[in-house]
Amino acid sequence: MTIELVPFTRDDLDRRLPAMTAQFAAALAENHGFSAEEAARESERQTRAMLPDGVATEGQLLCKGMAGGTEVGFLWISLPGTTFATMAWISEIEVAEEHRSHGYGGAMLRAAEADLAARGVGRVGLHVFGDNTGARRLYRRLGYRLLTQIRARPATDAAGSVTLTPMTPEEYARRLDELIATDPMVLVRERPERARERAAELGPDGLHTAVAGGRPVGWIWITKPSPARPGIGTVLYVWVDEPYRRKGLGRELMAAAEATVARHGVPQIGLFVSASSHGAQEFADRLGFPVVSEQLVKDL
Repeated sequence: MTIELVPFTRDDLDRRLPAMTAQFAAALAENHGFSAEEAARESERQTRAMLPDGVATEGQLLCKGMAGGTEVGFLWISLPGTTFATMAWISEIEVAEEHRSHGYGGAMLRAAEADLAARGVGRVGLHVFGDNTGARRLYRRLGYRLLTQIRARPATDAAGSVTLTPMTPEEYARRLDELIATDPMVLVRERPERARERAAELGPDGLHTAVAGGRPVGWIWITKPSPARPGIGTVLYVWVDEPYRRKGLGRELMAAAEATVARHGVPQIGLFVSASSHGAQEFADRLGFPVVSEQLVKDL
């Protein structure tokens, strides 16, 4: 199947923009805890921020997918230096409803990948919401692999056997050094040298030492709801020290985090999953955390 990617005109963008922002707003409300009004504003804000000059915005490619002279969908590609410093990003892809289930989505992505490779781009990524199971299957068939996930479920205040205590500055420095040395992707998707800078932006307030039976057994990092996810308090990282593993303490740490989030009136507890964290997906599955959204990447 041959797909030609034809650049948008200003009229093409004007025609598409209302549906683009409305669809993104609906996804934000469904998956990230926005009210309908907040989601509409956030969708509009993000779209305008990414396309300040419309179709002429530097580093942004908006294209129609054409098959035999028929428009079957559209594609929005953010080149390196925009969304990410070193990789391209598929900001949006859509196949027109009447042309779905005919392979056009995959064909459009392959055409985009060929174009990016010709530009010297070595990696491309994309985001997909968890409830879009068909798209998630398609991307994996096309060779995209997991970069990160957000898992989430309603938060309840249930007592557990682990208590969380504020981390001392000395403990914070030690744990942060260990994290940056072993798994910087928890903090940054690329450019691991920025991990410490990103940790400073987040601050140490969400780091807690986990205590069970009167002794420290690990630690956890809980981030507050953010403008991107206003209804979710997210566990960025959870760690059980080696002598205390395989005793169910990881589950107990998560229960303590969930209770903390619930007591602060936050409706959902989230769990960040990095592909570089060994066993993280299996851990999230065992706890029954469904996928809210994921980022996938492919090397070209």
